[in-house]
Amino acid sequence: MSTGSFHHVVACVDDATVSADVIRLAQKVVRTGGRISVVHVLGGPPFSESVIAAIGGAFGGSPLIDSAASHRQIAEALLESVCEDIPGAVPVLLDPHDADSAPDAVVRWAEDNAADAIVVAAHTRALDRALKFMGSFSGHLVHHAPCPVVLLPHGVTFGDD
Repeated sequence: MSTGSFHHVVACVDDATVSADVIRLAQKVVRTGGRISVVHVLGGPPFSESVIAAIGGAFGGSPLIDSAASHRQIAEALLESVCEDIPGAVPVLLDPHDADSAPDAVVRWAEDNAADAIVVAAHTRALDRALKFMGSFSGHLVHHAPCPVVLLPHGVTFGDD
């Protein structure tokens, strides 16, 4: 199935529906016999959960710890589920607290694990990115990754054909 030229491809996935397209694109660019590392950067709980956890902690409880563990377990289960359909895929869960930012965690992991390419989706249109004061996840990878970045443009689907 694979016809690509990269031996080790990193596929960055999140909880968006476009992640399936990222996986299909990664399968196209990886060399036959190569490997795909399916990488997800663990996010923290939503702000509302953090506030509730802080209030609970003030009264002797510690729901934030339970919530963080729950988020990790869910992310691990989702990664395992995604990887079971991809021959030789390796699930990788990164903690953004180990780096300056979530995309920095991916950059560092790609450097440490000799990635040949990173496949990632752009979640916003080019004009939206240009108007932002802060860089996007994919934009950061494009500028700082130690290898080529294959960018799936916003709104583009990548099917099996």
